[in-house]
Amino acid sequence: MLSRLGALLQQAVETREPSVDLLEAFTEHWTGITGYYLEATDESVPARQTDIPWRLRQMLDILVHEERQRPPGDTGPCLEFLLQHKLLETLGTLGKAEYPPGMRQQVLLFFSRLLGQLQHPLLHYLNVHRPVQKLLQLSGDRLGSGTEREEVQFTAVLCSKIQQDPGLLPHILQGKSVLNGGRAPESPRTEGLEHPSGTSASSMPRAEGLEHPSGTGASSEHLKHPPGTAAISTPREEHLEHPLGTSASSMPKKEGLEHPLGTTASSEHLEHPLGTAASSMPRKENLEHPPGTTAISTPREEGLEHPPGTTASSECLEHPPGTNASCMPRAEHLDHPSGTDATSPPAQPSPARRDSNLVTCLVALCRSKKSRVALKARENVLLLAGLSQEAAATCLARGTALCQLLVGHLCDLYSAVPAGTDPADVLGMDRASWRSQGDGAGDGGFPGKESLAEFLGWLDFLDELVMGAHPLVADAISQAVEEKFFQGTLQPQLLQMSELAVLGATAVLAGTVRQLRSPALLHRLVLFLLGPHRHPETPGDAPHALRAQLIERCDHLSDEISLASLRLFEELLRKPHEHVAHNLVLRNLEARAYLQRGAEERGPPETDPEEDGLELEEDPYFTDGFPDGFGVTKNPSRASTPSGKGRVSEVVSSFLCLVPEEAKTSSCMEEGGYDTYVHDALAMVQACRASAAPWGWPSCPRPLDSCHCCHPMVAFYEGHFLKVLFDRMSRILDQPYSLNLQVTSVLSQLAAFPHPHLHEYLLDPYLSLAPGCRSLFSVLVRVIGELMQRLQRVPHARAKLLLVRRQLLGLVPGEQMDHAVLLKAVVVLEEFCKELAAIALVKGPPEGPP
Repeated sequence: MLSRLGALLQQAVETREPSVDLLEAFTEHWTGITGYYLEATDESVPARQTDIPWRLRQMLDILVHEERQRPPGDTGPCLEFLLQHKLLETLGTLGKAEYPPGMRQQVLLFFSRLLGQLQHPLLHYLNVHRPVQKLLQLSGDRLGSGTEREEVQFTAVLCSKIQQDPGLLPHILQGKSVLNGGRAPESPRTEGLEHPSGTSASSMPRAEGLEHPSGTGASSEHLKHPPGTAAISTPREEHLEHPLGTSASSMPKKEGLEHPLGTTASSEHLEHPLGTAASSMPRKENLEHPPGTTAISTPREEGLEHPPGTTASSECLEHPPGTNASCMPRAEHLDHPSGTDATSPPAQPSPARRDSNLVTCLVALCRSKKSRVALKARENVLLLAGLSQEAAATCLARGTALCQLLVGHLCDLYSAVPAGTDPADVLGMDRASWRSQGDGAGDGGFPGKESLAEFLGWLDFLDELVMGAHPLVADAISQAVEEKFFQGTLQPQLLQMSELAVLGATAVLAGTVRQLRSPALLHRLVLFLLGPHRHPETPGDAPHALRAQLIERCDHLSDEISLASLRLFEELLRKPHEHVAHNLVLRNLEARAYLQRGAEERGPPETDPEEDGLELEEDPYFTDGFPDGFGVTKNPSRASTPSGKGRVSEVVSSFLCLVPEEAKTSSCMEEGGYDTYVHDALAMVQACRASAAPWGWPSCPRPLDSCHCCHPMVAFYEGHFLKVLFDRMSRILDQPYSLNLQVTSVLSQLAAFPHPHLHEYLLDPYLSLAPGCRSLFSVLVRVIGELMQRLQRVPHARAKLLLVRRQLLGLVPGEQMDHAVLLKAVVVLEEFCKELAAIALVKGPPEGPP
């Protein structure tokens, strides 16, 4: 009973609501859109106030509904109509003309929704990917335009389709010849379209009205006719479909070509939007003709093309079907294909417009001031660069201007950073992120902060791009950054004579080093700054001019330049790249030539404590005024410590006792001892160990026998970098407080590295140094001796030291006093010795044979 009642109700519904003819409804909405151009009289009415957006949505809904009702891969009559009559070409022209105002926005939305909602692969069709290419040409070249949101949505859909089928990327990017007047290559047997991979010809539209190469005809017969049309057979072409509202007599005797709706062959050879009137179109230059007219020849010149088979007067604008030539705006400087008439000479379009494609559009949108637009565009560039297919990566890296555009914008942003930017301001900024565009400029700060934040944010984007890109794309971007930015922009700035420019360039370079994370970019930057050399240095040898210049500036007459250069090297030493430590320091320590030859063969000396003390006092590194008894109590017997290396506790004590008690002030301030540095030292040592883990460094020093065999009688030279640091350290008593802090910070970073030779050279107080050699400990001993002599000449030195420490801690306001530089240096020395003791405690001595 219930089933019979349900059947009756279903029959009643079907009787009351007859099925709708989708094709009829689809063509009705299209006719409604074209009819607007016949009826509209007010050119200022925005598109959103017309029924065009509603009709476009209805057309899209019909297409989606039709696809759902048909088997997968099958094409319905509505989609065939859209492809056959080149509706997308016509819509692209209307969007370009921006009539009615805001039409480009509606066209972009329709394209995005059409490609995004239909599952059928559309971008393989010539009548789809060609209008897509032309629409991309209009997008992204006008920053700040009102359609940026729609443009980035359109490009996002394209990138999503390319991600699903990377083979589409070369297809979409080959639009240059099409945009310049040539046709994309196509097979005559495909009847004007290409079949997506995995589909058969029977599942595709039957080439009704699709474009054929110039001079070829349609090979398919018995094609359908839209409602209201008649057919007249032409040679080899029977029952060729004619658009709505046309008769066979109005069609040209040309195989495989047709006129769009409402046009005749004698329509002044100019296309108008369907049903438009003369006064309804705005003036617009450089507009294209949509397809749909007869074709006599294929355009060959570069520029914006006319439909094949049309003639062009001085008003060379294409008019969509159904309009009169007199109703269109004048446009100048358009090229005319061969076989057409022109009363005005052709002109070349601008290269920027000619070469516009998906990549140029995306990069332009990446520079948008609208953060959401820029973020979405950058995400899509990352998507394209990360495609795993080698063919797509090759096309992107070598067939587009992606690398040049990205690096060109980086150079422009760098040029916008003010000269003389304070290095402290650069390194004081939070690390920039490409996802947080504009966040660094909202809280005031120093002049040029916004420009610097934009530069570092774009650099972070390139860094992220290189890390996630296909190796071919990553290498191409890295090479472009090295050639155009490092060598073409940074190097001239770093090598010039202006101190203000050098200061600013060094500051931004330090920020650049800190910003980079990708191994590819970091490797190129390190080689750019330091050179590839790995053999031991010799005095006066400077094979890499930039490296020598940067190291010399660590000891520059200008304290600001010295400070900036030291900060640059500290940032370099923090990067996880083995060549930095090896090039700057380790290559000169490989032979262990700093050790006195034959010391181990003689065995440990048998001396009593008094003789030990006498030897220390007579050592040239020790001077008068050194604390009494230091040599006796703190120099352990060599026999108790293998190979001259002190135990950990003795090494720690040696550094802690370097500064005499009368010069120490931390205990008077109730501050902790060196243990306050242990936590920070542990973190620094662990970070260095993690970075050095894959470098294959030895765990113990190299045996001296093998060193002598490989490097016989090699005179020790600590290298340019350590020489400058030790020279700076020896003058610590006369240098500004901030500079002393930076010198000690760089030395602490070096001491934290887990290489046994570096540990031995910097942290072992008991080395038997070769004649004329110096180590970090010997330099500190000499400085301490000079310090004690100078403190004796300062009245009330103890009280002044306490006051200076309280000032540095911010406990009392700063005030002018005599010997302030010296007193601050004493505080720095005390804290540096405690930091070295903490590092030595955390690391422990390297174990193994000498």
